[in-house]
Amino acid sequence: MEAFQQAMCDLVASPDLCLTLIETPEEVLGRYDLSERDRRRLVEVVQQPGMLVNCSLYRANRLSPIYNLVPRTCFLLGKSLLEEASEFWKEFKETRLQFHEEVQRFGDFLRRRIELGALRNPLLAEVLEYELALNEFRYFPRVEVLARLELKKTESERVQLHPLIRVLLFRHEPRRLLQFLDELRPPSYELVEGEFWLLLDGKGEEVETKLIDPVVGRLLKAIEAGIAPSMSADDVEALMEAGLAVRYD
Repeated sequence: MEAFQQAMCDLVASPDLCLTLIETPEEVLGRYDLSERDRRRLVEVVQQPGMLVNCSLYRANRLSPIYNLVPRTCFLLGKSLLEEASEFWKEFKETRLQFHEEVQRFGDFLRRRIELGALRNPLLAEVLEYELALNEFRYFPRVEVLARLELKKTESERVQLHPLIRVLLFRHEPRRLLQFLDELRPPSYELVEGEFWLLLDGKGEEVETKLIDPVVGRLLKAIEAGIAPSMSADDVEALMEAGLAVRYD
């Protein structure tokens, strides 16, 4: 029964696997420890008209959180969205439909695709990181984190980025880029290129974003990575008063 259920789950998740089962049943059925009766049942099931509906519902359920939580990324992917999602589902066949987890895994998948050169849109990486950061804040236990920081004040000289602060590097002017995407304007865009640092502040109920000086952006990113240069006590206090950094033991 367990093997039969696993086979059904795999088939619902993959229309291509259904077609392979119809054309070359032994290639698919040989992957599972099935009785002869269950083998016949699977061959019959995939030929039923309702199987196409099952596959469509599965794909819609998995695509919905991705589309809802990283909409700008999906817009930039355009016609390739479904193709990339299909490749993602081949790699991650199982899902608990935990939206944050599913979107994070899809984001990691796209990062690898970008690094490999499979996705060449120069705006995609910037927008993806921005939306993943927003998504992280969306599920972050903000109140608990702030309360814990208040209780665990320390005089340690070690400093780290505030857990509710993120800094992102854009190579294209971010405000206009995000505005164009929110307006669903199709690429390409005329954008100023350079070094733009966007600070995301999740300490309040709504995430605030603002452009910051590149020098400050590079410093905060170095602090986040644990490779910040030595800072004076005054500089550390200034970062802490601005709510950008915290001391830790």
